[in-house]
Amino acid sequence: MCAHVKTIDALLQITDRPLRRAVETISAIVLSALLFLIPFSEVTAAETTKIAKLKKELSQMVKEEAFESSELGIAVEWARTGEPLFTLNQKKRFIPASNMKLFTSAAALLSLSPDFTYETKVMTDAAVESGVLKGNLIIVASGDPTISGYFNHNNPTEVFEAWADSLIRAGINQIEGDIIVDNSYFNDSPFGMGWRIDDMDRCYSVPRDAFSFNNNCLALTISPAGSSGAPATVEIEPMTRYMKILNAAVTADSRESFDVGVAYGADPYTIVVSGVVPVNHGNSVKYLSVKNPAEFGAFVFKESLTMKGVALHGKIVCLQGECSQIRDFGPLPTGVSASSLRTLAVYRSPKLSEILKVINRISNNLYTEQLFLTLARENQRQGDSAQAMKTVRDILAKAGLDTRGLFMADGSGLSRLNLITPEQTVSLLRIMAANAYFNVFYDSLASPGQEGTLKNWPHEALSSPIRAKTGTMMHVRNLSGYVTTSDGELIAFSFLCNNYDGDRTVVDGLYNRILQKLSSFSRRQNLHVSAFNARARTRHQVRPR
Repeated sequence: MCAHVKTIDALLQITDRPLRRAVETISAIVLSALLFLIPFSEVTAAETTKIAKLKKELSQMVKEEAFESSELGIAVEWARTGEPLFTLNQKKRFIPASNMKLFTSAAALLSLSPDFTYETKVMTDAAVESGVLKGNLIIVASGDPTISGYFNHNNPTEVFEAWADSLIRAGINQIEGDIIVDNSYFNDSPFGMGWRIDDMDRCYSVPRDAFSFNNNCLALTISPAGSSGAPATVEIEPMTRYMKILNAAVTADSRESFDVGVAYGADPYTIVVSGVVPVNHGNSVKYLSVKNPAEFGAFVFKESLTMKGVALHGKIVCLQGECSQIRDFGPLPTGVSASSLRTLAVYRSPKLSEILKVINRISNNLYTEQLFLTLARENQRQGDSAQAMKTVRDILAKAGLDTRGLFMADGSGLSRLNLITPEQTVSLLRIMAANAYFNVFYDSLASPGQEGTLKNWPHEALSSPIRAKTGTMMHVRNLSGYVTTSDGELIAFSFLCNNYDGDRTVVDGLYNRILQKLSSFSRRQNLHVSAFNARARTRHQVRPR
């Protein structure tokens, strides 16, 4: 066999380009044939030796002093077979943070399909007479998280403007009744179980509502004035009169440091901005969650109607939750039934395959929570967290996941009450790798250097692609996903680290060194053809298999 290999090496030194291509093709055929001549036991022994060496190297990596007082769990396996490559505390439970999104998004794909879309309707219970709608506008919401600028050309009110245009085309220039928001599709607390109360004003912890708008969040851009001592400038997005801004922020000398706080005042309709902005400081953006999402969305919709010349004479009513004029309105007004309504405008969301990219790449909590409750409503006809937890567990168990020990308090991982194991996580990844929707799931995950939570991940030393989901909160640093070996084989991994109080770059450094080892790993026989393989990889993209 060695003689054959030496002959191939000599042939590959041919400098005539067409002849060399022909020789390389023939060589590939010959090498494939030679592989079948190797006894099975010889291949197995070689693979066993390589895997044993890899395990030893990984074992040395995880013995760092930095992790002595923390909990570290690792599970690495071949994604297609489930054969383990390396494990450490793989059966222990960990707080997943946003790794919980893997479970929610996988269940959504398996249950709803990649083509699932949300539909939000504007309906009415009345006729139009001489340009006047003699009744109510009813927004029938279904949990859609995408009514914002993200999917609508960076224009938060694009959907509302389109609805206003539809009303105008229907001959409506006045609305005699109310805007009624039917947000009863969900019937749960706005906040998940175990969410921190001191996070409630932050935009990663916004209330859940079947009618959500602009991520249920406000952005305030704060800029210095032209001279020291003058009030700073505050602009709100989306532009709305729903909130009153009390601006106590002042422009300071250039030697001062930027120090501005944003908080609610005496009521959920007043925002207080205070602090100092150096005169030479650029724009800064602060974010604040909205307390009553359905009312907020309906109010901005009303403003869009007004700007288009459509007058509303009534008030804003929410069927669930709080509006300023009325609370817990209950069922539709007497005499109004769903069958008697007619549709004036419809907004259909992007497909679930696109929504999952916002969930797994950008790690948007609201999108995940809306999907979590949607799973319950679509499968159990009850849009609450208890049914959502049951639904996700049932879907994943049916797909083959051992859900014992899996505890879900929410869908996004924002709660510290969630618990998973590294073993469960790689099992989930293996199940999805064998599923018909795997390409959608894989494509939804973040990639180093690309948009998302791995944008700044050091990837130059990685030999092959990785796709993964991060999970980060105080004392929690997790990463789970897929890495491709130098042979093009797919590996599923889950790295979970809890109770860590040091520099998170130390954890990231460990994870990255492990990924470097895995991405450059090969368990195949060498056969002295590394030069041939290198040239082959430059001509053909290595796909995970």
